[in-house]
Amino acid sequence: MRAEQISTVFGQVLREQRNTKGLSQEELALAADVDRTFVSQMERGIRQPTITTLMKLAGALGIQPSTLVARMEKLLR
Repeated sequence: MRAEQISTVFGQVLREQRNTKGLSQEELALAADVDRTFVSQMERGIRQPTITTLMKLAGALGIQPSTLVARMEKLLR
């Protein structure tokens, strides 16, 4: 499994969860205390979050971090 593949799948999962919650990238960024451009870069698979950022994103989305990881695992199979 390549790092690029993981980044791309994380981006898909993040976008999917953000859209499910009806949030814009800016709204998610504000709630997670990260820059909007960083959210965009993560969704496009350009950047990856740290564990701290993953926790903040999950909190802003109102889900457990494990939800994001489990969805990624399913898509990577």
